[in-house]
Amino acid sequence: MRTNSGGLAVHDSAAPWANALERLPGPPLPPDAAEKRIALWRAQEWHDWFRWRLCLKGFDWSRPIWFVVLAGGLGALIAYGAATGKLFVTAGGIVVWFTVVNLGFFAYLGLRTRRPPTPLPGPFAPGLRVIARMGVYPAGYDGRTRARVWLKIPAEPSGSASANEWLVELAFPDGLPEDLAQAMRKQETFRMQRGDAPAMRALCETLAVTREAIDAGAHPLKALAWTWDEKSPEPFGLPKF
Repeated sequence: MRTNSGGLAVHDSAAPWANALERLPGPPLPPDAAEKRIALWRAQEWHDWFRWRLCLKGFDWSRPIWFVVLAGGLGALIAYGAATGKLFVTAGGIVVWFTVVNLGFFAYLGLRTRRPPTPLPGPFAPGLRVIARMGVYPAGYDGRTRARVWLKIPAEPSGSASANEWLVELAFPDGLPEDLAQAMRKQETFRMQRGDAPAMRALCETLAVTREAIDAGAHPLKALAWTWDEKSPEPFGLPKF
């Protein structure tokens, strides 16, 4: 029977799941949680942060920059043709310049700009076990450079979670643990067909961490065991922002 990094067998008996909570109590998110999460994102994945900052944070600067670069190159080519009389170079250069700039911006910005990571909730009371809905995503998915695990956990009414649900996005800078990576490899066909990871039923345990550690990237909980319906899986459904 295979075990995972949490020490429990993935297909263990129902005993570890029996006493798990259905809803997780926790403190409300601090007002600056989103800003600190974005600052951490900037330090860890500057490339994606810059694209988001350029295109979505406030005014979309990508469009005027694009027009200025195109117009500047076009003006330089026209000036070169007028000064040298080599209009054939100018004509060909315009085609090449427009192609390079368009492809360059498309390659850098992509079809859509990635959303920033969600603020991490917590800290929770340590040692609590709770049932969660889990999705596992490889590095590169949705533009992220790190592998990620998403958790959706029903929240107690007192917790200030969106739609009475904690949304937890756990990043793994050194890659997923081998047990999670092995489960993810089995889901490749589903992910290619649906563009999403299948939903897994996970048993999670809260960890003893401080708010400062969470803001620095520490995980507020970990997955101990999980299971999923391989015959008729359902998509996890990443939240839309």
